[in-house]
Amino acid sequence: MGRSRKRLSDQPFELDILSFDAKGLGMAMHGERNLHVYDALPTEKVVARYLFGRTQRGKAETLEVLEPSADRVEARCPHFGVCGACSLQHMSLDAQLARKQSVLMHFLKETGHVEPAMIYPPLTGPQWNYRRKARLSVRDVAAKDRVLVGFRERNGRFVADMNECHILRAEIADALPDLSQLIKTLDCRATIPQLEIACGDSQSAIIIRHLEELSVSDRESLRGFAKESGLAILLQPAGPDSIELLEPVDLQLEYSIESLGLRFHFDPLDFIQVNGGLNQQMVNRALELLDPQAEDNILDLFCGLGNFTLALATRAGQVTGVEGSEQMVKRGRGNANLNGLNNVGFHGADLYRPTDSPPWPVADYNKILLDPPRSGAQDLLPWIAASKAQEVLYISCNPETLARDAGILVNQYGFSLEGTGVIDMFPHTPHSESIALFKRNINGSER
Repeated sequence: MGRSRKRLSDQPFELDILSFDAKGLGMAMHGERNLHVYDALPTEKVVARYLFGRTQRGKAETLEVLEPSADRVEARCPHFGVCGACSLQHMSLDAQLARKQSVLMHFLKETGHVEPAMIYPPLTGPQWNYRRKARLSVRDVAAKDRVLVGFRERNGRFVADMNECHILRAEIADALPDLSQLIKTLDCRATIPQLEIACGDSQSAIIIRHLEELSVSDRESLRGFAKESGLAILLQPAGPDSIELLEPVDLQLEYSIESLGLRFHFDPLDFIQVNGGLNQQMVNRALELLDPQAEDNILDLFCGLGNFTLALATRAGQVTGVEGSEQMVKRGRGNANLNGLNNVGFHGADLYRPTDSPPWPVADYNKILLDPPRSGAQDLLPWIAASKAQEVLYISCNPETLARDAGILVNQYGFSLEGTGVIDMFPHTPHSESIALFKRNINGSER
């Protein structure tokens, strides 16, 4: 008969916070237990209490800070500590950036076994009301005659009871109480699970996911809200192909990269970078590092709707963008036409297929930019190494897979890591983007 698990006490206890975990929680020891502690910073002494429930094992919450860290600041949002959208509001921005840079360097050293020749200054931009893409959950709480609209709580089980948000774009954050009241009046209030938010430079849209047909009165209520708020309303009864624009009759979302005079059209469900201000800086740094010239032939992998592709095409001789989504390929071609760029081509291909015969036009690319998903680009590295590319610029949303791929490029294929740095795309969260420049060593070859 196995030993029964010792029941944890629900009484508060003191903890010394030793470090951070990957999700931005403090790490401490209590007895023989490793604890992940919400709302605690390294070097602090706090009063904490165990959290209970299957998803909260090994976790505790901070009740009181006895000895605060010099990095601690007052959280701006009253929902901090409950809402799961941002977990580092209690930490100064400088300390957040230092932590993100430290995480990147740790993975490069421990996972990739590489060191950069240079560390770039972190890219920073708007830290409040920056989020232009989001998915908000909706829950009808019949017992309280309320409808909650917001991000999920940090345990993921419930929808946070929010009446304000400091990271969503202002026009969406300001509309949260009105959206809650609006959905409460609808006949279908119990069958709306989520809203998709997409904001362009001058127009913002809300896609309402609904699980049953809307009544005539519901449609009229939504139209009235759209007209009064200036927010476009779209309906989604099933998959992405079912989306219907309800109000206004025409909608074209658009963002720009002002320094280059570029405009990008996108649909509400298209992937775009969450932080518009940071995106402009990131694109400009990519141009600075890759330094496209008139004689360059550049390949942009995982190109999406052309965010980097078109920027490169303003200076390079020829640019080819490759993307797995045919819809995004079509959008990229449209955006090239929109900007009058005829030295760029877009091609659809599964970039995780074997790369000995790439399913896109093969050319003598001398530079490559890639911006893969969190899983990284390991399968593409043999093809990149076999190409004639002398420089590779890697944009990453996961420092661990960037480090893995950096190790392969440097230690197996003879590239050098010229420099790297963080891009603070998601202030007040543990997440960040990274950028890394690789150059082929003279006489570099597979080792």
